[in-house]
Amino acid sequence: MKKKISLRVIKRISFYYEALLKLNLSDDLYISSIKLEEITGVSSNQIRQDFFYLGISIGKQKKGYQIKRLFNELKKVLPIDRRVDVIIIGAGRLGCCLSEYKLFEVRHINVVALFDVKEELISKAEERGSHCAPIHHIDKLDGFLSEHPNIKIALLTLPENSAQEMLNKLVKLGIKGIVNFAPKILKIPEYAEDVQIVNDCIGASLYKVIYQIYNKA
Repeated sequence: MKKKISLRVIKRISFYYEALLKLNLSDDLYISSIKLEEITGVSSNQIRQDFFYLGISIGKQKKGYQIKRLFNELKKVLPIDRRVDVIIIGAGRLGCCLSEYKLFEVRHINVVALFDVKEELISKAEERGSHCAPIHHIDKLDGFLSEHPNIKIALLTLPENSAQEMLNKLVKLGIKGIVNFAPKILKIPEYAEDVQIVNDCIGASLYKVIYQIYNKA
């Protein structure tokens, strides 16, 4: 049976992975737990404990961890190499910025479409050749998800007064993971099963949701 890992550990592991991405070091270089502490804010002692807990025993005394090998070990824990398609509900500034987020590509997170109620946003995007993913009217959401059953994650960038209603709709349409950016704590309907929501920031939140969906014991 696959070892079930605490979500607290998953969140910290995602911080370590993000730190390595941002440093952009050569594969053959080494990084110490002290350096990781400086970047992530997680104590070097906790980092070593996490690696020990996960069976990552590739560190060398006085040198630290080779970048390439550490990346490979972290990828065994996080579903980094799994391509994950997501949608964004809300095509305003935040929604479009998220769809253009360049580091999503190296995280294998693919924003396939945005949805909104405003026709002018859809028209303007088509006219100016926006780099955003395609923007559809929200009325097309049901049909789109029926045609793309692999999509199980949605990002919400909606006003707080409509966010909970949209979440309920997404759950009924089969969405299993939701990252909420509305300024309101949303809740999963009582009738829903195996649905995860994160009212949190983007990097750690997406990894947490993806992990819970695709790494069940």
